[in-house]
Amino acid sequence: MYPVAIIGESLAAQLAALACGASGFHETTRYAGPEAGYRSPIVSLGANASRLLKALAPDAVDALGYRPDRQQIRFAKSAYLLAELPLGEFYEQRYGAPLVNFSARSLSQHLEKEIANPLLTSRRLEEIEQSHRLTIASAPGYAESPQQTPVTVFEATLPDHPLRRANVLWRGKGQYVEQLSDSDLVHFRFVTPSNQVFDEADWHPSLHEALDAKTHAGGIDLGSFQAKDTLFAGRVAYLSDALHSSLHCKVDGGNTAMEDAWVLSRMMENYEEDIGDGLAAYERFRRPRHRKVLAQMRDHLIRLTQPSSARRFQQHVGTALQNRLLPEIALQQQDWLYEHDVIKGFR
Repeated sequence: MYPVAIIGESLAAQLAALACGASGFHETTRYAGPEAGYRSPIVSLGANASRLLKALAPDAVDALGYRPDRQQIRFAKSAYLLAELPLGEFYEQRYGAPLVNFSARSLSQHLEKEIANPLLTSRRLEEIEQSHRLTIASAPGYAESPQQTPVTVFEATLPDHPLRRANVLWRGKGQYVEQLSDSDLVHFRFVTPSNQVFDEADWHPSLHEALDAKTHAGGIDLGSFQAKDTLFAGRVAYLSDALHSSLHCKVDGGNTAMEDAWVLSRMMENYEEDIGDGLAAYERFRRPRHRKVLAQMRDHLIRLTQPSSARRFQQHVGTALQNRLLPEIALQQQDWLYEHDVIKGFR
């Protein structure tokens, strides 16, 4: 096995280190990224990602995870329940793995102990390439810098909320809030067009404390939803979080990079004698997934920041009818994301 470098401090970079070890690549050096990058205080792993964590760090899910029992969509001002889908045991039976929320800090610390290979200080990519046969980049700084961020994100954390057992999407007037809990705290992500402020009068009283506590997290560049044509250059492989904005329109928007880490480690093992063929296979398998996930994320953002009240009303009616009268259709629409099992496909 040859020496491998991993650049970045993200969850995907940590899983890449664990996955490389599981594939027999023990001569691995880890480096901090060229930028600190954005890190959400909460991590939400659907079945497509939690099964990877279970395979590489078996104790993390049960020791640190918080399993919400339902997923809800509510109106921002009245808290009217527009739609609800079950999570918990129902979700795990359907997809073969649970949906689990984690404190990002607690999970990161746990995985660092599992890896037992400390990060070195950041170095130039060219220097790292010279002393490693393969470099895995999982850090911001490689994608083009955004020219504008028409969508702004704020975050807040509270000790509790009446709906802490649910993952809640609050729909406002062209704005939305994601609410998710870990074992100790409740986290809120406020997403709005940059030219629109949050008006407390438009939001349910249970959200007012979070609105008052919110802090600016950054912006979302619409150009970040454009899938890259290549996932490697020379002997440098890119996980998706190195190529696209680290500030996602959904808390779970970065989980694709975890899938990348696993598939790349499998290709490294399968094509040990020819790194180029292994990287080409990695790109061939992962590029369609990147395109589909990015398209879904872009649609999610545009739909929830829709400025037209008439179009929002149409969306609300469609969501309510689908989830209340035809819940199986609503579930089928998300199956492609959560049923995607790279462990089964790339052992």
